[in-house]
Amino acid sequence: MINLLIVLATALIGRKICMALKQPIILGELLAGISISLLGLAQVTEPIDFIANLGILILVFTTGLALDFDELKRLGKASATIAMTESFFSFAFGYALAIACGFSITKSLFVGSILVATSIGVNAKILSEFNVLKTKIGTLIMGSAVFDDVIGILVLGFIGGLATGGEVVGRILMLALATAAFFVFSIFFATRALKWLSRKVSFTPENTILVGLIIAFAFGLGAKEAGLELIIGAFLGGLVLGQTAYSKDLLEHISIFGEAFFIPIFFVTVGMKFDLLALTTAGVFALLLVLTAMASKLVGCLFGGIISGSRVREAVTIGIAMIPRAEVPIIIMGIGLSTNMIGNDIASAVLTMVIATALVTPPILARALRDLKGKVTSESKRNDFNKFPV
Repeated sequence: MINLLIVLATALIGRKICMALKQPIILGELLAGISISLLGLAQVTEPIDFIANLGILILVFTTGLALDFDELKRLGKASATIAMTESFFSFAFGYALAIACGFSITKSLFVGSILVATSIGVNAKILSEFNVLKTKIGTLIMGSAVFDDVIGILVLGFIGGLATGGEVVGRILMLALATAAFFVFSIFFATRALKWLSRKVSFTPENTILVGLIIAFAFGLGAKEAGLELIIGAFLGGLVLGQTAYSKDLLEHISIFGEAFFIPIFFVTVGMKFDLLALTTAGVFALLLVLTAMASKLVGCLFGGIISGSRVREAVTIGIAMIPRAEVPIIIMGIGLSTNMIGNDIASAVLTMVIATALVTPPILARALRDLKGKVTSESKRNDFNKFPV
């Protein structure tokens, strides 16, 4: 209980400090966790880790609820183009870096795959805080992030096939088919069923939250069965419920429910997993990995954004949002360690990269969103501002 008390208290302190400094509150939560780790004030116990995992599920679920589904469909091709382009650059940059640093081809493949996926959680938190989830830029970022993580999972299937000596092509094909089937079921069949239910059955606010949690967990487990991650399923569950009559009340109540307890615990525990020893032993490779992780997303999104018709400023903003890594890279790292295909040297560098990108992104993205908003506002006299609300 004392660990939980310290986590919540430091989260509140970190939030207040960042609010006073006009910085994203996620930065305060991450720094609060790092402070706890460095001072040895608390530990990430199993119950706290469980609550943190619930926090990230609730966060991405509410993000799905808040998104404009019609806008997401309209921008689906652009989001996919950006995701595929920057995933290619991220993999290529990571692989080239590892080869240049003297690692084997197999280890280099792992490094490349680790740089592919982004962090849906960090993006969702910042976009929600700036109230831009329903805008064009917010939709492009979240759409690209979801495609990004799906691509990361497919790459993970490839790496898993190499690690276990299995049939790589067959593994990827089955994973791709399962992913497609899950998305089709979610968007077309589950949406219609839940729309019908929302017209026939009403719930009190507390029961509406219960319905939301049931859908979030059910879709999360469905995604897990399809070979994806729980967070992708929870996001889709929110996106589906966002099309129903439950969406307005559910978003209002579950946002308070999550932000007051579960979500800050997740980000504080991310900071608590900061390992100073890993940072000091990771060496030059860790620094190069951090720089490569940032550069690859910026370059990839710049190319992908231009190809898909976005302006340079928009593409750069999307690239900044894609920088943080968290969930999927850590999973890939765990597979590499468990199969002895990578060692502690790469693992330490990856942990350093995860923490560094999570810390660097919030203030930079906040500045980019403010600048983009200012740019659009200044152009609104000549153009229809609502075409690109930020």
